Amino acid sequence: MRLRRIVAFTIIASLFQVTVLNYFSFLHVKPDLILAAVFIASFSLSLRQALLLALLGGIFKDAFSLSRFGLNAGFFPLWVFVVKELSRRVSIEDGVSRTLLLIIIAFSHNILTGLILVNSGAQPPLGIFLRITLLSSFYTAACYFLVSKYIIRWRE
Repeated sequence: MRLRRIVAFTIIASLFQVTVLNYFSFLHVKPDLILAAVFIASFSLSLRQALLLALLGGIFKDAFSLSRFGLNAGFFPLWVFVVKELSRRVSIEDGVSRTLLLIIIAFSHNILTGLILVNSGAQPPLGIFLRITLLSSFYTAACYFLVSKYIIRWRE
């Protein structure tokens, strides 16, 4: 049952990411709900299920974004491994510590994506790059913090 609910949330988050969320951008930055869904899946599902969901979410995001194809499909499973390994070594049970971890992961994801974009020849201005990186990370974590309360209730 938990798998169905998280898959349903991931599908809804993916559809929101490419449609409705464009109207809720802040300074032309929107949260990465697919990354938040992968983050939730990494805590709630087994490693195999979370990796499959991360791969499918990454493929979906790559199909509808301007980034290089395969970039998110490669990074999202990596973040599942990071979260699973960290949760084995360190207790990450409360919402605040999970939100802080998501900020770090979202920031790292945005930095790596931006560096790959720069390496491919694009030269975004540093101010715009930092604005997108920072705001997107915090916006993603804020949305996760609000949504996670409902996801936790789903598990009960």
